[in-house]
Amino acid sequence: MKKYFIAVLLYIISMPTSAGSIDLKSKESYEKDSQQICYQKWNKRGELNSRMYKHCMEGQMDGYKELKYLHQYANQSFYSETAFPYCRDKWTKRGISDTRMMAHCLNQEIEGIKDVMYYREQYGEDTVNRIVARALVQFGSWNMAAYKVKRYFE
Repeated sequence: MKKYFIAVLLYIISMPTSAGSIDLKSKESYEKDSQQICYQKWNKRGELNSRMYKHCMEGQMDGYKELKYLHQYANQSFYSETAFPYCRDKWTKRGISDTRMMAHCLNQEIEGIKDVMYYREQYGEDTVNRIVARALVQFGSWNMAAYKVKRYFE
């Protein structure tokens, strides 16, 4: 039964999905979030460090561009069901999303799934699938799943 569950899980992970599309917030909404993040970070005792605020905003908007680029994986279940919700929830506080950190997190998650696929080829699907299934339940992260597999075989 356990092997069947893991096989089904990995089949679902690798196939494209059309159910429940995940949408990014509007650019304007992310920009407003970025303004709040950068203002809070670079406003000290009523004085705004304009140079660092501008630099922060540029980084946030670069993060937004990267987020849009990474969203090409939205039709893949590993992204829409695990990676995007994990990163969105991790880097959104009280409705304010940190686009730079979301993009960084998503890049790590994408590398994590690639590592898991590599480990499956190198060490065999059964063992890797067991480790991955446990890690996904515990952490909800492909990056952590890849880390757990790597640690197991070290």
